[in-house]
Amino acid sequence: MIVNKSMFPLQTGFGVISKMQDKFAMLQMQLGTGMKAQTLADMGRDLPVSLSVRSRLSTISGYNASIEQVSLRLTFYDNALSRMDKIESEARNAARQGQYGTNNINISTIAAQSRARLDEMVTMLNSDVGGRYLFGGAVTDKAPLPDTDTLLFGAGGRAGYQTIVTERKAADAGADGRGRLGASIDPLTPHIVSVAEDGVHPFGFKLSTISTTSGAVSVTQPQPGVAPQGDRVSITFAPPPAEQIRPGQTITMGFTLPDGTETQITLTATDAANATGAPGEFVIGADDDPDIAAAQTAQAFTDAFHARLEQVAESELAAASTFAAAENFFNAAGEPVLRVSGDPATATALRVASPNDTIMWYTGQSAAVSAVGMGRLEAGRTYDALTATAQVSLTEKVPVSAAHGFRIANAVTTVSDGGTSPATTHVAGSPASMSVAFDGTEQPGDSITLTLREPAPSNRSREVTLTAVSGKAGPGQFTIGGSVEETAANFEKAMLRSVTEAAADAEGNPRQSVSALVEDSGRVNYGMQANESGYLRMMRSFAAMSVETYPEITNASDPNAPDLDPAKHRFDAMARRQQLELSEARNVERGSIELVAMEIGVAWSAMNAAQERHTNYKAQLDNLLSDVETVSKENVAMEIMALQTRLTASYQVTAMVSKLSLVNFL
Repeated sequence: MIVNKSMFPLQTGFGVISKMQDKFAMLQMQLGTGMKAQTLADMGRDLPVSLSVRSRLSTISGYNASIEQVSLRLTFYDNALSRMDKIESEARNAARQGQYGTNNINISTIAAQSRARLDEMVTMLNSDVGGRYLFGGAVTDKAPLPDTDTLLFGAGGRAGYQTIVTERKAADAGADGRGRLGASIDPLTPHIVSVAEDGVHPFGFKLSTISTTSGAVSVTQPQPGVAPQGDRVSITFAPPPAEQIRPGQTITMGFTLPDGTETQITLTATDAANATGAPGEFVIGADDDPDIAAAQTAQAFTDAFHARLEQVAESELAAASTFAAAENFFNAAGEPVLRVSGDPATATALRVASPNDTIMWYTGQSAAVSAVGMGRLEAGRTYDALTATAQVSLTEKVPVSAAHGFRIANAVTTVSDGGTSPATTHVAGSPASMSVAFDGTEQPGDSITLTLREPAPSNRSREVTLTAVSGKAGPGQFTIGGSVEETAANFEKAMLRSVTEAAADAEGNPRQSVSALVEDSGRVNYGMQANESGYLRMMRSFAAMSVETYPEITNASDPNAPDLDPAKHRFDAMARRQQLELSEARNVERGSIELVAMEIGVAWSAMNAAQERHTNYKAQLDNLLSDVETVSKENVAMEIMALQTRLTASYQVTAMVSKLSLVNFL
């Protein structure tokens, strides 16, 4: 019998003991740290799961950091919009028609109050959060507006709003202060008064209607756009033996003002015995010669009309000019800044202002095309009775700006039956135009395609195609009517709708100018642009109210006669326009403070929902990671005890075997 160590291989025993020692050391580490391994290499088969979960947790952490930043900005927006809404309400209550205050204090203080509100608006729109300006769209590295003084008074030789107001008021008033309108009498027809503008231009009073309560007076209605005098009407006072105008009978003329509002002048006839000299009163001629009497009436009407024009020009027209200048200077998206071209007193056009001579009030991101106004395109419709044709035209708005609005690139007709109608005409130039003539031969399937081009840098072309149908028209269609006039009207309506839709698509949504990725397939859009409708109306209104001045109050002791006081009348005119600009009815307009606040609320909701999903998902991933990377210390302790027992036994057995020999065996 051979007794030796070959039956008990010590190397194998030592190897087993070494492995148990390593296991014991690992268990001690796990007991101390609660982690399965100290390095990724020690994770074994759990490594891919651990890496994947940690990567996902890192992504969620990035989303949460983005949400935290956006949350801070949305909080600022919420506070700013709340304050703006309050300022808007304060402004509506500060200036109301007929509310002049004790000793007319409201008239004296309204400019300073409006200036303070304007300054607060500018401050809020120029606010930054963490060095990021929030009201310039994607342009976040600079303030979108100049300071208030620069806006109002200019800087570096460039004109501010005050200069634009001065020019516009002079252009609207004219050299004689009568709103570029006047009455004249031809010596050959002394009983006929002609009323006309001093040319075709956008300034001053625009005659819109005329009426009389006297059957002895005949009038002609204004015809807009008649060159070269512009709108023209005539008032004929019939001489005896025809019936003459009687005391108390009136002649009323309506006018469209530069800001688009309406006003009217009513002149009342009276006889010499009852004449009071009140504004708007004219004396009926009483000469024994009937022709001279009619001429006297016409002359008295002319004098009263001129006097009343001057009074209304001091109040209503001046206020309208101030707000029109605000619209010219504080330009909306897709519109250029405009100024009077040439000598204001005799000017006949506006021009596009240059950054070299005029302060640009907003320098943030802005759309070059706006849905409002069809992207600076104007439509018209005429009917030619001689040729029995109706024509619809589309023209670029004057003054044309290469950087703002659609440009008309082409117009093409496709006739379904190979005929020649409707006929389209495209005229290039500045402004470019197109027209479509209808002669009654239109057939279903005929189509007109307009090609519109956006300004640089996009230069994108958009095609608007309108197809004739015999029944009810759908999108991109127009109905062939029972007459050429009806067909033309249907086409014009369809064209206005389609071009407006194209302009809206080109304009885009200011909210999308800035966005944040808050989850894998979800973004929060929260961009803001200071030239949106709500902010723009407040800027225009506050600026207009802050620069307006009022004549000296002459009838402070007679609160019941504001019409006799130019200061009160102008205050009323300004207050009425501010009420209109800041009316609650505008809350439904795109870009209003209220709708913007609602859109910010939607962004809040989307962001909070994403954050809640991240919280829940992170909890699941943390549990999974814990299962993969951590251990139960109780289980580890039990393993250590069991391993320690086996290791002790192994030590003893190995020691005994290592001493095994024949001598020891014997």
